[in-house]
Amino acid sequence: MIRTVVFDFGKVLASGEGVIEEAAALLGVPEQDYARVYWAGRTAYDAGCTDAEYWTPVLAALGKPTTPEMIDRLARLDARLWAVMRPTARELLRDVRAAGRTVAVLSNAPFSVDLAFADADYAPDADLWFVSASMGIVKPNPAIYTRVEEGTETAADEIAFIDDSALNVSAALRAGWTAHLWSSDADSRAWLTQIGVLPRR
Repeated sequence: MIRTVVFDFGKVLASGEGVIEEAAALLGVPEQDYARVYWAGRTAYDAGCTDAEYWTPVLAALGKPTTPEMIDRLARLDARLWAVMRPTARELLRDVRAAGRTVAVLSNAPFSVDLAFADADYAPDADLWFVSASMGIVKPNPAIYTRVEEGTETAADEIAFIDDSALNVSAALRAGWTAHLWSSDADSRAWLTQIGVLPRR
């Protein structure tokens, strides 16, 4: 029986709308140029490097001044845009909890986004939040799945997981979790119904 449902955050619960577009506009650079440098160092940022360590190379690669003020502005903008949860995703979290399951979020995200999660009005809709920067490890490292099992006090075969990354889903399956590749909120709901977490409507 599934006792705990673990959701990724980016894409799975939040679309990240405007993350590339708004920052590129702020800096006055082409979106494709910004996207290229934005993703280049993201794994280290998600693993816990500082805002300055991440944003300084981004700004330098784009030929922009690396001032503390701009670094802070970009970090705040990035966190704010990533932390917008879709209403249909929030409804899903609440329905899973109403079905008597523990709800956890497992996200590869930097400290700035972790702080945004803590301040969000939806924070109480998940029982537990696992954020990579605060853990010092990122998905799909096998250790992160073990940490979630320990934190939720749930056996591997009692966990259901939804993520938009095939690599992360595969790692969860190897850990013994029941896992599903995200495509939409409606698909997530259908899958959770199929495996008996949610009642049929």
